[in-house]
Amino acid sequence: MAVQPVWHFNRSALAAIALSTLQSGLAQAITLMAPRQMGKSEFLQYDLLPHAEEHGWRVRYFGCATVSPRALTRRLQEALSDFAAGEKWLMRQFARLAGQHAATARAAFPERLVQELAQLRNEKKPSLLVIDDVDRVLQLAGGDTLLREILRAFAGTNGQARLVLSSTLTGHHQGLPALLQQQTTVLTLPDIGDAFVHHLVGQYHQLTRTKREDDNPFGKLSPYQGITWGQVDEGIMQDAFNRLQRIPYYFRALVEDLVLNPERAPAEALQVQLARLQRHRVAVLSWEEMSRLDRLLLTEVAKGTRQFYGDTLRQYLAAQTGAARVSTSQVQSSLKKLMRNRVLGQEADGRYLIIDPHLAAALSVTDKA
Repeated sequence: MAVQPVWHFNRSALAAIALSTLQSGLAQAITLMAPRQMGKSEFLQYDLLPHAEEHGWRVRYFGCATVSPRALTRRLQEALSDFAAGEKWLMRQFARLAGQHAATARAAFPERLVQELAQLRNEKKPSLLVIDDVDRVLQLAGGDTLLREILRAFAGTNGQARLVLSSTLTGHHQGLPALLQQQTTVLTLPDIGDAFVHHLVGQYHQLTRTKREDDNPFGKLSPYQGITWGQVDEGIMQDAFNRLQRIPYYFRALVEDLVLNPERAPAEALQVQLARLQRHRVAVLSWEEMSRLDRLLLTEVAKGTRQFYGDTLRQYLAAQTGAARVSTSQVQSSLKKLMRNRVLGQEADGRYLIIDPHLAAALSVTDKA
């Protein structure tokens, strides 16, 4: 297993719940859902897998986000074969490198995977495979079929091999692909909690104290001289965490910034991270690049509006944009552009949703204000 990073906030209790769900047979496969940058990959690698290994499971991790889309299908199939082959995986890997049985391996992957996973029934250790960011597989041509084959193969192991998938939450729970809803038990990664703030503030004080102690014996002119060390306390940092929409990625970046730049006030460091959050909210099209009409329509989506072409709404849009009128085609063009740039998605019933849950939350707050 990978060594836990220094800043890692342990969530072993949550890992124990997830593993017991698998071990008890309540679930054959789990899909862990979370918005972007909320720490799901870190939880899987540094909490769930070590916990499973400590309790006698043979574990393996495959991260889809680290592989080029062009090579993803091939690399995933290789990882599955290695996992299914157990301790013999090195022999299989060498066989592939030598070009042996390559045609056979490509020809009947689903049947071969079922047979190889069936061999795990004879092992004393249960096996756990984590496929992180599996939604990237579903974006590939034939990805839905591949994932169905994987789920079918694991279902045939009589509980000897379990599967944990992760996927990015896209604004609404209904945005989860139907395949994952129907064939896996869906768990949403909960809020990391205020203890996360306490943990990182403690890391901050420990690191800065070490720097001061290292400087003093040598009589150096420390870059930390004159800093008000007490300016970083839990009250200030709790407020910062909330203003950063409780996103662990940005809050940890804020604390790291304060450690590396001790002359920077917490308020200034917070503004830096708020600006980053604003820039990263939208996948392709930034907020600054949107037209006034785009922004107004996004706000209507956040409010739950479903009818976008009626006279009343178009008159309101015209008044807000300063135009003489806003036509149906203008509204349609704007909505299509937002979908093309992955700012908006659309449910099966035609309802629009904002893909980035952080942006959706921010617009909802703005509307209430």
